[in-house]
Amino acid sequence: MKQNAARVFTHAAAFSLFAVLTIAWTWPLAAHLTQAIPGLPGDNYSFLWDLWWMRRVRALPALQYFQTNYLFYPFGTSLVNHPHVALPAFVSATVLHSLTIVTAHNVVLLTFVFSNMACAYALAFDVTRHVRASILAALVYGLSPYFAAHIQGHFDLMAGWVLPAYVLLLRRALWRRSWVAAASAGLVAIAAAYTTYYYVVYLGLLTIVFIAVRLRPVKVTSPPSTIGTSRRLEKVLLAAAIVAASLAVAVAIGGGTSITLAGRTISMRQPQNILSATWILAAAWALARWRPQIRFRRLRRETLITVAVVSAIIGAVFLAGAAPLLVRARQVAAHGDYASQTFFWRSIPLGVDLAAPLLGPPRHPLSGNVSRRAYAALGLDAIEAVGWIGVVTPLLLVLTRRGRVNRRERRCWWSVAVVFALLALGPLLKVGGFDTGMRLPSILLRYVPLVADARMPGRGMVGLFLALGILIGLGLSRVRGPLARPGVQFAAIGLVAFEMWDAPILLTPLAPPAALQTLAAESDGAVCAVPFGIGDGLSTGVGWQERRVLYDATVHEHPLVGGFIGRLAPTVVQRYEEMPVVGALLRLSDGRSAPTDPSPADVASSPCRYLIVDRKAVTPALREFVHQLPVDMIAASDDREVYRLRDK
Repeated sequence: MKQNAARVFTHAAAFSLFAVLTIAWTWPLAAHLTQAIPGLPGDNYSFLWDLWWMRRVRALPALQYFQTNYLFYPFGTSLVNHPHVALPAFVSATVLHSLTIVTAHNVVLLTFVFSNMACAYALAFDVTRHVRASILAALVYGLSPYFAAHIQGHFDLMAGWVLPAYVLLLRRALWRRSWVAAASAGLVAIAAAYTTYYYVVYLGLLTIVFIAVRLRPVKVTSPPSTIGTSRRLEKVLLAAAIVAASLAVAVAIGGGTSITLAGRTISMRQPQNILSATWILAAAWALARWRPQIRFRRLRRETLITVAVVSAIIGAVFLAGAAPLLVRARQVAAHGDYASQTFFWRSIPLGVDLAAPLLGPPRHPLSGNVSRRAYAALGLDAIEAVGWIGVVTPLLLVLTRRGRVNRRERRCWWSVAVVFALLALGPLLKVGGFDTGMRLPSILLRYVPLVADARMPGRGMVGLFLALGILIGLGLSRVRGPLARPGVQFAAIGLVAFEMWDAPILLTPLAPPAALQTLAAESDGAVCAVPFGIGDGLSTGVGWQERRVLYDATVHEHPLVGGFIGRLAPTVVQRYEEMPVVGALLRLSDGRSAPTDPSPADVASSPCRYLIVDRKAVTPALREFVHQLPVDMIAASDDREVYRLRDK
């Protein structure tokens, strides 16, 4: 009894630490819960609209959450192919309904930060049965630079708790044959589907890795080389690789040239294609040198049954819970409105640069400025391609590698680390911004249906940090010598927390303009923002790209003509271009010319009933066009003017 009470107290102390760190790591958010949201103005506004839309749907049962005409009025848009955060939005609309949208957003976000550490701790303790090692694993994951980067505006990606929670249940299902754990893992996968699509893909990768480790279906061996043909082939391939590498260096230094063979001109102005050939030749040489052989193991019937049953339970629960989302996605695809990026070899989204682990933490209060300048100098994205894993973290990984650790566990988590590291590096290996020409396995993912939509490879760092945390926890729980002392381990916990510190974080202050509150009391009718724009996550958009209009929409609560969404249907821009008044607003906001002096018929057929003019952003041409319309000003504040069209 005393032992159980002591364990409960110890776990409570750990969770209390996570609560304190949640407030401190995100400071000063807790002091501005009702007045600001994290990050610079941009994508963060869209998640406020998502939370507001769920409340609107619950207030008006005739509306459907995954289909709205409150954006891109009058034809509307689907939210299926969009970071819709339906589950957090539902919590905001029910459990937190008494709070404002801004406050609910921040409370849910803080809950995510706490849950990331708490779930990683629960997983690590289940693996190690060691409290301090589990706390360290929780901090490596929950305070990682990955989350420090994405708290700047990617609300959905902060829900990283689903990964450790799912793995905790998956392990119990596979190794303890717990069907309840398998069903619970399916529920966590459903939560991920209604929060962020990326993590559904990552849960699938984790499932494949754990099943592969559980089955171990193949064994790779390397027989000794023999004298003869294979040795001659090795030498030929090695010589060809050296020649190709030399040619690539010559092209890089001398600028290359063009040659004509059989009437065809071959351009060698860039070294990347030659480098790709070099890597292929080097890989062929390695295969010829070591001649790996793959043998399929004979699998135990009991193990196969366990894996099959667990997979079936997880899949059935997930499909049942995610069915509304899947059906809606199929309908969108059938109508031709499912948007996805077209990838090309030269324009495919890149992952983490191999030099990024040396560039420091972009959000650290002491070294963040230097780190961000280094990222900028190399043309790297300090949010989507953050690669800093710290100094203490890899040091601990090395110092604890000799601990008496379960080989299966270590093999499993090293497999997870390798898979997610390769995913995070992206399709092309870059070092210091230079394309080495090496094509990585994740370049094939763009050909995999649905998986290709998880297009930003650098987000795979979240899985790598989870694996690193568990590996360090495993080693620390079995290590001997000075590292086994509680004082040293607590010092390591403090060093990791310091190294991954984030506060003070950037905040976007929110103060609803009085003019919009006046508009909220007006009768129904759609709103056009002036300047006017349309945008999504796959393009630079058309027209004005100020996403604050999404927050404004949560204040005035009218349908919005235009707007911004994660994935935009391909016909939207053309349809707006052809609309009277709206087409002119779009072209003028995009810096193009447009017909002036709109006719009464144009005004009557326009979807706009109200115009919200941003005084600070409106151009003289746009203001002149607005004044040509039959409008009455109904409200004005320091930065907004609201007009009603008379003929609407």
